[in-house]
Amino acid sequence: MEPRAADIARWWQLAPVGQVVIDDQGYILQVNHTLSDWLSQPASQLINQLASSLFTVESRMLYQGVMAFRLTDVGAVDEVHLCLHLDNERILPVLCSARRLSTKETPLTLISMLPISRKDQLERDLLDARKEAQQALSEKSEVIAELESMRTILESRNSELHRLTMKLGHEARSDPLTGLPNRRHFDLALQERLAGADAYRHSNDFSVAILDIDHFKPINDQHGHAAGDQVLQALAQLLSSQLRGNDFVARIGGEEFALLLPDTSIDEAVGALERLRCAIEVHHWEPVPIIASFGVTSYLPGDTCESLMARADSALYVTKRQGRNHVTQS
Repeated sequence: MEPRAADIARWWQLAPVGQVVIDDQGYILQVNHTLSDWLSQPASQLINQLASSLFTVESRMLYQGVMAFRLTDVGAVDEVHLCLHLDNERILPVLCSARRLSTKETPLTLISMLPISRKDQLERDLLDARKEAQQALSEKSEVIAELESMRTILESRNSELHRLTMKLGHEARSDPLTGLPNRRHFDLALQERLAGADAYRHSNDFSVAILDIDHFKPINDQHGHAAGDQVLQALAQLLSSQLRGNDFVARIGGEEFALLLPDTSIDEAVGALERLRCAIEVHHWEPVPIIASFGVTSYLPGDTCESLMARADSALYVTKRQGRNHVTQS
């Protein structure tokens, strides 16, 4: 006998894992009793909150940078280690997996959260090991002093690593002038796309392009760097409005921008970039009009980030030599 809908709903509410359903904007539509109990909040208070607000500050960066990106990219993500923010400053480490759900009304996403007990067990094991070490070395003061010195050094290094990690995380988010992702973020996105090329058959076909504003230096020389910055910001807005939802664009330095075009063959990429080139050419620019050159290549088995970017850069160089303001493929 097939289970009734009421039984299924009850099992979902009492599942041993936390469950949350979010809309395409990341807002909570439903949570099960398990997650509500962990958070010590009724479901009614959690609904309409951003799902990212359930996690600690550090975990929100990972949620937004990894989970949201992969869900947009492939519609699924497995076993991302995050920490829920509980009451009284307590945290609960969980493994998060998510799936996009197909519905007629609006795209939904189901996120499951599995508590991780291994962390607590490791902490107990470390505490027991420390007690045994202290007992064994209680009469060997010189060894103990050396161990304490090592512990101090390790804590100092851990603190420095934490500081550097936070700094890198901040730097990786965006380019401060245009608001687009920066070179570091683009490299990470490209590495992830390459990693998925073997795992997901539909990911094998993608293209990478480099865009360079032609004759940009005279703009700065004749009109000032403020005018050059204005052009870069306006171009960033134009790129964001022209590209598809899954496309990824970043400012990688100076007047250069990189584009990652998922599920796009080289012929499709050339056509899309040609339309983009024309949009740049006819756009009303202030204080002076600009044009742009493009170099594009597509993924080949065995490619690396370096080989893809090198081919795109070589194609861009050919465009520059042949008079600028067109698209060259490699």
